Amino acid sequence: MSIVFCEETLINYIQKTPSEIKNHFYLSNAILLKVKQGGICLRIENGEWCNLSTNNICFLPKGKVIEFIKKAASEKIALDIMPVSAEMLNYFYKQNSALFIEKKKTHYHSQVCTTDISNTPILGEVFYSAIQEIRHLEMNTDTKIKNVDNKMAIHLNFVLSFFLLENTFYPTLQTSMNVLTKDKVYDYIYHNSGKQNCTLELIAKQLHMSTSTLKRRLASEDTNFSTISLTSRMNKAMMLSKVDNMPMPRIAQEVGYDDIPHFIQAFKNFYQQSQPLNVTIS
Repeated sequence: MSIVFCEETLINYIQKTPSEIKNHFYLSNAILLKVKQGGICLRIENGEWCNLSTNNICFLPKGKVIEFIKKAASEKIALDIMPVSAEMLNYFYKQNSALFIEKKKTHYHSQVCTTDISNTPILGEVFYSAIQEIRHLEMNTDTKIKNVDNKMAIHLNFVLSFFLLENTFYPTLQTSMNVLTKDKVYDYIYHNSGKQNCTLELIAKQLHMSTSTLKRRLASEDTNFSTISLTSRMNKAMMLSKVDNMPMPRIAQEVGYDDIPHFIQAFKNFYQQSQPLNVTIS
């Protein structure tokens, strides 16, 4: 996930959401998030609401739906967002494995994992430096890329180490370290819906397994193909409507729907919206 795309998408999405409206945002990557300006209230899959201000950095797990509202309708929101890959988190885990020996596998309880930086301003500075390193890494194609990667890893480890004392950190880390089958299915549908018919059979073939094996894998991860397919398509549709202001017929095409009225109804049902959609109908 591009840090530029992630940041611009989420900021635009929040800015265009009225303060009284709660909306959903599916995270296909774990992210570290810091509010630079304004304030938001956030929760994970009907968990407890958490107020985020400029004094907080929060660690949000992949594969979860976050829900948020702005604290004030007219308030400008500015965020620093850093996508954190499973590879990065596994590196951090290995570097600090001795600290996790005493911890047992904990069930995830949808609590927002945050740390307060008001007394440690250097944490905010290193977090910002890590974001700059990732941006440079995305644009860098020369032989120095390994040095940039190492520098970024040091910064990321420093930031994540401040979460070690938080009770919610270990279960959040657990849910984000591994690339699950449902993650692969979600990503494939997100990037290919509209280009081809993303059926169970096609994706099973792409993942080099039988359809029955794919079904069993997804069931073991407490989901199924239909749920992932709908979530992936609707999340992509929301991004296209909120950020790109794309016309509804085009959005339907981009996410693999031929029947536009059916798509509009599916979109409304998924996001439980009774108010008119914030998109241009043409």
